[in-house]
Amino acid sequence: MIPEIDIYRSARVLMDQYGGGALLEAMNRLEKYRLIGNSNGMNVWRRIADAIETLQIPAHLSTQTTH
Repeated sequence: MIPEIDIYRSARVLMDQYGGGALLEAMNRLEKYRLIGNSNGMNVWRRIADAIETLQIPAHLSTQTTH
């Protein structure tokens, strides 16, 4: 299992490299692993995509809760 800190580091690297296209890049990589049937790779890229989504939430919204 890859530590959460490494997932977030990878997400940040993709965001630095691809800017607003980072999530799309992560999803493309997830799809590549899906096509070859590699569930471990898919899981890693799903976690990275989730981290990118979390990191892209505007700061003023990240502290709000919904009911």
